[in-house]
Amino acid sequence: MKLCSIRLENLRRFTDPVEITGIGPGLNVLAAPNEQGKSTIFDALHALFFKDAKAWDKEIRGLVPHAGGDPRVEVEVDHEGARYRIAKQFFKTSGKGEVRIWREGTLLHQADAAEAWLKALIKPPKEDGPSGLLWVRQGVTSFEDARETLSARRDLLSSVAGEVEMVTGGQRMDAIRRQVREALDQLVTTRGARKGGALDLAERAVADLVQRRDQLSAQVQELRQLLDQRRALQAEQAALNDPEERAELQARLEAAEAAMEAANRHQEQLAQASHAVQLAETVLENHQRKIAELTARLEEASAAKAAVAETSEVAARAHVTFDAQEEKKRHLTEAATQARAGAKKARAALDAVLQAISVAQAEGLRRDLSDRLKQARAQADQIDSLAKAAACGPDEAVLRRIEAAREAHNLARRAQEATATAVTVHYQAGQEGGIHLDGAGVPDGKRLPLPGGGRLVVPGVAEIDIHPGQAGGAAALEQAQAALTQLLEQAGCTSVEEARTRHKARQEAQQQRQEAQTLLKVLAPDGIKALIDQLEALPQAPGAGAQDESTTPLPDRAEAEAAFRAAEQEAEAAENALEAIRSAAADSRLAMENASARADAAVQRLDRALAVIEGQEQAAEALQRLSEDLPALQQNLSQAKATETALRQAAPDPAQTRAILQRAQSAQDAARQRAQEVARDLAVLETRIATHASAAVEEELADTEGQLDRAQKRLAAVEFEVAVLRRLDAALERARSEAQEHYVGPVMAELRPLLRMLWPEAELSVDAGKVLPEELQRGGETAAFDSLSGGTQEQIALLVRLAFARLLARSGHPAPVILDDAIVYTDDARIEKIFDALTMQADELQILVFSCRQKAFRGLGGTQLTIRPVEAGSQ
Repeated sequence: MKLCSIRLENLRRFTDPVEITGIGPGLNVLAAPNEQGKSTIFDALHALFFKDAKAWDKEIRGLVPHAGGDPRVEVEVDHEGARYRIAKQFFKTSGKGEVRIWREGTLLHQADAAEAWLKALIKPPKEDGPSGLLWVRQGVTSFEDARETLSARRDLLSSVAGEVEMVTGGQRMDAIRRQVREALDQLVTTRGARKGGALDLAERAVADLVQRRDQLSAQVQELRQLLDQRRALQAEQAALNDPEERAELQARLEAAEAAMEAANRHQEQLAQASHAVQLAETVLENHQRKIAELTARLEEASAAKAAVAETSEVAARAHVTFDAQEEKKRHLTEAATQARAGAKKARAALDAVLQAISVAQAEGLRRDLSDRLKQARAQADQIDSLAKAAACGPDEAVLRRIEAAREAHNLARRAQEATATAVTVHYQAGQEGGIHLDGAGVPDGKRLPLPGGGRLVVPGVAEIDIHPGQAGGAAALEQAQAALTQLLEQAGCTSVEEARTRHKARQEAQQQRQEAQTLLKVLAPDGIKALIDQLEALPQAPGAGAQDESTTPLPDRAEAEAAFRAAEQEAEAAENALEAIRSAAADSRLAMENASARADAAVQRLDRALAVIEGQEQAAEALQRLSEDLPALQQNLSQAKATETALRQAAPDPAQTRAILQRAQSAQDAARQRAQEVARDLAVLETRIATHASAAVEEELADTEGQLDRAQKRLAAVEFEVAVLRRLDAALERARSEAQEHYVGPVMAELRPLLRMLWPEAELSVDAGKVLPEELQRGGETAAFDSLSGGTQEQIALLVRLAFARLLARSGHPAPVILDDAIVYTDDARIEKIFDALTMQADELQILVFSCRQKAFRGLGGTQLTIRPVEAGSQ
């Protein structure tokens, strides 16, 4: 099959019908700028050949233009010597698509019959069709669709390499391997036995019988254990019911109870002796405390008398010192008052001098501030004026949009001129400039586009009117012109030059405004209002007559400051002396008050001591009597402690006696309780033994073991079958791998000449299983395909696709090769060799190359294609 023409309508940017005609049998090139619809053409062909007309999925919805409409694609093809026209239209309403096929002008198929004819003509990529190998979308640089096209590559090689059938069995071997794997799939999966398969059923049967055997074995073992437990419990019951054993336990308990009662009586006697010791200790402590208290009170009375005498003398001396310092403080206070009055008078004289100096200085500062205020107000007025000027004219963003619109207009105009009627004049020697176009001389050899027509004047010969055809791009030019005009009107300009001039004036006004704001900031950092406030705050000169004529003239500043410093120093000295005597007088007052307080406290201390002892002679007699009674009390305490010690040493250990009693009680209770438990356990065991004996578990265990042996034999047979199938599959795979070098031979035969055009002496190894490039050997080095640069991968992928296309053509099923910007990473030097490879393969193939690199692809040659509007009325 070969494409002859393509026609699109209502596809993305092509709302009006467009067509590509004159597609030749060999190399065809469509080079156009970006956004001109090349990828749209590629997607349209894909939709025509591989999408059902009734489809309305994401890919088809992506073809609908913004303005709406039902996408329509139409192509003409040559197939087996006949010309076919194929038309397919997709409708938004699901199930309403339309497809028709004409042969030599006669309707051949439509609807489902047409879809079936298309699938037979060129199978879709997902059904192993060759287009997945030969139709390369924009941006695809390698074999990203390798899985989808793997079967297509294998079928293609099987059909062109007849010796493969004899060496490996080819498709027959594939059928055998499918049968082997289908048999394996019925038995196992990648994770184990297939659920419901023979292996799974055999494994589950063995597992169930093993589980049942283990359960029965456990029951038999449990029955034997129950019998052993019954014998042990019967023997224990006989021992617990022995009369001699019971009598021995009772005698042990009675002896322990008697020992516990004797220990309790001894503890009561020990407690009484301990109480007597505590009473003797208390009496002795109280007697000793009375002796200590009476001794301390007598000592306190003697110390208080000595303190009264000492503090009274200190208080008298402190009172005399205080009176002397109070008199001195009175004299120093009068001197300080006179010194402060002199300092105040000197301060007033100095303030008068400084006021006169400040007034004189303020006049100069007032003149400076007045000048700055005048300049600041002038700058503020200029800033307001410049702000208005800076708001006029287009800003930077508006100017950029205008410039972009002008560039778009120029591009649209150049695009129209590129497709418009043009004239090129080649003069004979000496005739240059003899022909005129619209009054101007036509240069020699220069192409002059005439989108609006024109008149050529050949003096003395003829005048030639040139009428323009329907050149492409007129609508785009008008649209670009309208956009530019609209932007200029919005900016209030009549031309781009005016917009630039007004933009420049706006920028200059903004710059001048910034400079004026900077100067204003220098003149008035805190603002004009602050400058006015600073001016008004300056001191004013006194008015006429403010100073009395009889006033004494003011001294100079140095004399006034010296007089003030002297008066200040005199006042400070007087204040310091006064402050010192004040501090000394305060210390004297405090010392006098403290001495008086200590004297008063000493008297009160003596009064308290005398009041407590109620006479010093009676207290001495009481102290003597207490001291005489002390030895008897000490003797009484010693006797009580000796009695307590003797009882404590003879006392039995209460914890040990209590433990013996508890153990005797516990042993008797435990024997009674264990006898009850044994009787209860024997009753339970008898019931369980009877249950197991009636179930005949030992006979059932023997039967289950026989069934398990037979099930294990069946499982071994199925596992042997799985092992045989796996071994057979591996053997078939090894046999196929050993012959795959012959399998990829046709690809390498076609690929090697193309590869040597780019890299002499290079070798490319191909993965025979995937039939894809694996390693590139060049310059003595080997590199994996995935590690190569994007450009090198792109070039090898293109050469491999060309080799597949040549094999497909030689097998009798030629298909066009379509490349949509598929050579985007190739440098200028290597792209020339790629062009040579495309040209060499085009002698047997139809190749369509879409590219936005117009300049680079001029050297490719071939039939140059263009997208043209469909003339009204054409079919």
